[in-house]
Amino acid sequence: MKEMIGVLAIAALFIGPLGWRLWWDRQQARADLVTAGVRAALRRRLRGESLVSVTVKARNAWRAGQVVLSVPSGHEWLVEHAWRDVVDQTPAGYEVVVRAGDPRTARPAPAPAPQELRRAA
Repeated sequence: MKEMIGVLAIAALFIGPLGWRLWWDRQQARADLVTAGVRAALRRRLRGESLVSVTVKARNAWRAGQVVLSVPSGHEWLVEHAWRDVVDQTPAGYEVVVRAGDPRTARPAPAPAPQELRRAA
């Protein structure tokens, strides 16, 4: 009887972490699929690559997954424009988080150079 308990304990030490790792790899694969879907939706809506960065954190037993959209300051309109498509691609159990750059550290857009107007006649 003691031998059986010892064998089961040793087997649990090897099988437990292996099972956990298989489960975690599946969760990461699902997060990668969500990432691909959200990036494709952004590309379709914005008609090409944009300044929106997509990061997906996988779900686990204690917290929901997260789809994190990051944009530089002043470009929040990109997320507003593609919001519905991003939410449609986000599965149940995931949160959508938007992070924008700090407007205090952003460089202002350069002022356009003054142009001389031509005379009409």
